[in-house]
Order: sequence, then C-alpha cells, then structure tokens
Amino acid sequence: MDKQEIMAEKLSLIDWCVSLNGLTDDIWFMPFKVGSWGIADVISHFISWDQFLLDYRLPFIIRSTEFPEVKVDVENINAEASRYARSGINKECLINEFISKRKELVSKIELIPAERFHEQFIIGKSSLILSNYFSDLIEHDRTHRNQINDFLKVMKS
Repeated sequence: MDKQEIMAEKLSLIDWCVSLNGLTDDIWFMPFKVGSWGIADVISHFISWDQFLLDYRLPFIIRSTEFPEVKVDVENINAEASRYARSGINKECLINEFISKRKELVSKIELIPAERFHEQFIIGKSSLILSNYFSDLIEHDRTHRNQINDFLKVMKS
C-alpha cells in the first residue's frame, strides 16, 4: 500500500462513521454480545489509538528518530476508551471527536515523505516496513467496521 492509499483508507472511515449518527442511543451503546463492547466503545477505541499514534509513533516517524520506550498497556487503553464512551459524552460529540482526531492523524501521515513508506523502522525489538505497519492499522479499522456493520445487520433483521 502506498502513502496515498493509506491516507485515503484512513479517511474513508470518517464517512462511514458519520453514517452512524442516525442510530438510536439504545443501538449505539448496546453490546455486540454479553460482556462485549458496543459501537460507542469502538469509536472511542479509534480515538484512543489515533491519539497513541499521534503521541508515540508519528512524531518519531516524521523526524526519523528513535522511538521512545513506551509501556503500551493495550488493556488499559481499551478500558479507558470504553469508560470514556460511556462517560456521558453524546454520540454526535464522540463522532465529531473521532473525525477531528482522524483528520489530524492523516495530516501528520501526509508529512511523511512517500519513499519512507518502503523503509524499515524499529519499534522496540521489532523491525517493520512503514507501509506494512499502516496496512495493519487499516486492517484493524476494517475489522471493527465490519464488526459494527454485521451487528447492525442483525439488529435490522
């Protein structure tokens, strides 16, 4: 995947997310299954991980500097995202926050020279090609989008 495809894919989630504005609050917060997240949690999850990239990955990729050692507590980040989604923030505000954060993320990706997307970089002990890193993040977005779309299909039937 090249830089332009990555940016387009990351932005494509915005239009899809806007389409969720018409959902009732019951559907917005309903867990996909007992004990799991609902749509609100996933949108908040996107915001949290976009912020993580903005804070701990993109500045170092843009400057071609070594990544700081960061203890990534995935469970805590996800739990905080879920708490935030259920803190009283309304659907429109959460969606608008996602849109703002995703646009900020893409504007930072735009600063990375296209040729760098085919270079290796190291995070901790892992060596990655930048385009593959972003492809994995896009696949993560798609997985959650599909999860929500499948849930909505079941709810309509």
